[in-house]
Amino acid sequence: MSKWLTTICLIIGSLLPIAVDTGHTHLLNPDWDEHSRVHEVWRLITNLFIAIIGLYILWKKDNLLLPAILSSCIILGFHTAVLTMPLYDGLAVGNGIEEPHPIGIPLNIFVFSTLAVFQILSFIILFKNKAKLLV
Repeated sequence: MSKWLTTICLIIGSLLPIAVDTGHTHLLNPDWDEHSRVHEVWRLITNLFIAIIGLYILWKKDNLLLPAILSSCIILGFHTAVLTMPLYDGLAVGNGIEEPHPIGIPLNIFVFSTLAVFQILSFIILFKNKAKLLV
């Protein structure tokens, strides 16, 4: 079960932002300057490469701990950005962008919070079973 939870977190945490953030709200947003776009592509591709490495280690090397840590880096990176928004005048959802708010929470925060719960459950199962913890 831990392996599947980490798999879900790696795939959703890396592919969903590519699907959502390559459109007019982020990467192709005419209000973003050219250098901001470089940073956006850098973030998206770095997270994708982290996920690919994590999935390889998880499924080919049958190691559960390191991929869970890599997945946590993607998830914690998002939550750190959200928690520090007041320091750089950030917004969870851009001005003029309509986004669903399940249970009153912006969708991006809702999804990454759900992933955080999944990854925490994965760690609990992993350490409870103490299986394949070699890094």
